[in-house]
Amino acid sequence: MTHSPQATVERARHSAGDSRRLRHSTLGISLGFGGAGSAWSLAHLYFGAPAFISEILFGASALWWLIVTAARAPLTPRRFAYLRDDFRNPSDGPLLAYIPIIALLLTSHYGPHLGSTAQSALSLGFVALLSLVCARLLAVWLSGEMQLEHIHPGYALPVIAGPFIASMTLTATGFPSLAVGAIAVGGFYWLSMGTIIFLRLLHGPDLPRPLKPTLAVLVTPPVTAGLAWFSLRNGILDAVQQGLAGIIVLLLLMQIFLASRYLRGGFHIGWWALAFPTGAMASYAIRWSISSQSSTSDVIAWIALAFSAILLVALMVCTILSARRPSTQAAQQD
Repeated sequence: MTHSPQATVERARHSAGDSRRLRHSTLGISLGFGGAGSAWSLAHLYFGAPAFISEILFGASALWWLIVTAARAPLTPRRFAYLRDDFRNPSDGPLLAYIPIIALLLTSHYGPHLGSTAQSALSLGFVALLSLVCARLLAVWLSGEMQLEHIHPGYALPVIAGPFIASMTLTATGFPSLAVGAIAVGGFYWLSMGTIIFLRLLHGPDLPRPLKPTLAVLVTPPVTAGLAWFSLRNGILDAVQQGLAGIIVLLLLMQIFLASRYLRGGFHIGWWALAFPTGAMASYAIRWSISSQSSTSDVIAWIALAFSAILLVALMVCTILSARRPSTQAAQQD
């Protein structure tokens, strides 16, 4: 069974454009807070930034993750059917990977307080869950139901960025061999799925409005790959890292020219797709700064961190205003 492009647009509008529904797409909020929290945690460790900032951000990420995950947990036959449908949803399907990916970010932050055994167990458990989610998504994508126009940059999150994030967690918890394997998986799918995504963007129809901000996700694979490589190589600035930096610079420059596409049509929940890439970019800039020992890199790192913070505040304000608008309009009608 295939879905028409019109059906895909309607599904995207329903899932990404309605901020009042606790759909998996709203986990982009939690992922954005987690990415920013990771950046500020590094800033505290290396630059002496206040520790409470990262604690607040991770706390917000954990709270929203718990709320949405509990609301969508397949505890009844109906919810299980919803989960099965979500896997087959062209726009929402990849977002199921948010659950284990956010859990890995939270484990990296809170795990040291739980002890090494608990942290290792949680890390391995969430990596296993991410593997199962990715495997299920791939099985759906290869079932013959997908069409090229269904694909969007958000597909890069589970099978490309996900393994790179898993690699960082595995390195931190003392599983370097598994971390290398995770990097290999991410690299394989960056080459294969990344090619398909660019092919769709080049030759497919224009992305529906709620999915346009997912173009920012194109920066995420090289950034998370760089962070994973920094972790595995103990911060060594080698040729691989320099090559990844070149790719990142090119994709960042591309984002400047794509910014006008994000700004058309007003705010919607899909804009939270911008939050995690900017937070991850700030983390990468900080790691690069520490490795290069350059004052110029320090300035760039602070600029990236400030931009991530400003964007996050703007997204929070817009989300609150967007959530209040329907109730205000209803009150005026009464």
